[in-house]
Amino acid sequence: MGRLRGSLFGRLAFSLAFAFSTLVLGIGADAGVQWCESDPVFVVNGALVDVTTGFPAAYTSSLKGAVAYEVLVPSNAIAAVVSLPASVPTTAKISKVLPATGLLSLGVPVIVKVTINASASFQTKTQVTGTYLWLSSTAYGRSNVTTQVKYTLIGL
Repeated sequence: MGRLRGSLFGRLAFSLAFAFSTLVLGIGADAGVQWCESDPVFVVNGALVDVTTGFPAAYTSSLKGAVAYEVLVPSNAIAAVVSLPASVPTTAKISKVLPATGLLSLGVPVIVKVTINASASFQTKTQVTGTYLWLSSTAYGRSNVTTQVKYTLIGL
């Protein structure tokens, strides 16, 4: 019985240390830079998917058109754009181009593509979170290059 408690305590201590270090490193990584974000929300088979793309606010004037989102889902999935809140022009579309999956309850593959066309080159950060995600995903990219984030919705 003592071994079980020690093991549980060790796991808890590790989890807390990992969470704290991730928080500290995450805060320090963006220090001194003001970010502009685009934050559309999608629904795929009843699960909300929040996609947040950020870039340094200093480059807002260099944008050539809207921040473009494309969500690729299986042909037998039900998907829609829920909202497009953003401080910059944003477009979003759903493409049912992935192969149909027989058992959607075991996992729905989803690919999010984000394109920011601009006259300058700068770093972007796209984070996908939401209900029923196997793992939340973050991808770093650059303007004028399409960033792709792949993940699987589970338990739908």
